[in-house]
Amino acid sequence: MPRYVVPGSEPPTAVARILQGATAAIELTSTFIGSSQARQNATAGGTRYLCMPGVIKDTFRLEGPLDVDFDELKAVTEALATAWARADAYRLTTPAGTDLSGSVRGRNGRALFGIARDRGAYMCPPDVESGTAPVEGSTSGVAVIDGDFLFMGQGPILEPVALHIEHGEFKGAEGDESARLLEMIGRCGDTRMSNLAEVSMGLNPNGRVCGVPMETEATLGSAHIAFGNSIAYGGTVDAVAHLDCVMQHATLELDGRPVLVDGELVPKA
Repeated sequence: MPRYVVPGSEPPTAVARILQGATAAIELTSTFIGSSQARQNATAGGTRYLCMPGVIKDTFRLEGPLDVDFDELKAVTEALATAWARADAYRLTTPAGTDLSGSVRGRNGRALFGIARDRGAYMCPPDVESGTAPVEGSTSGVAVIDGDFLFMGQGPILEPVALHIEHGEFKGAEGDESARLLEMIGRCGDTRMSNLAEVSMGLNPNGRVCGVPMETEATLGSAHIAFGNSIAYGGTVDAVAHLDCVMQHATLELDGRPVLVDGELVPKA
């Protein structure tokens, strides 16, 4: 395979055929291709798929993000996915200034918990997260990115970047490191890349914000939004790429009730 720059790029036809005919596959690439049509076709046909782009030796360290009880984390992740599915509205905030709100009515929650035992399962260890695709055109507010822009240059970022979203579309950014996102969106050459495609919460207690994208977005207490392709999260926008942006110390409210505060699940009253 060639080395891609744009996350979500399609692998060569020969590789796509191999994936579709495989019982299981592990994506050990430098750049994420897990949102590609080739991957979607493979898992739809029954291939079990572990998406692990950008991992390094340190990712496998003792007490690191792969040294966790994935079965135990599955229960928490699926519980949050159920909460997403039952909600009509969401609000995401952080101490750095994030304040986003919109509709998730009719959208299923997605649970990524790191274990692909079942036929056609797709998981991304060390990433443990739960999220969904907000209803197109419904989200407005600001997202302050103080973690990283994944697969868009080496991170973490040094200074926060404010991203402005209106009616589900990316409208502008403030901060020097916003160039990483803006350049990648420009490279994609697809007007659909302005779509807010995902809102998700990181749930891996051994994760940390670092230079490894799949560990950064997994970190307990973090949240990430993504622009572009929303198909895998239950959305309707089939853009050419999926670009994740990570923030820290996030609080998620669903239908006006806090559900997750800086990594801590809030019990129901």
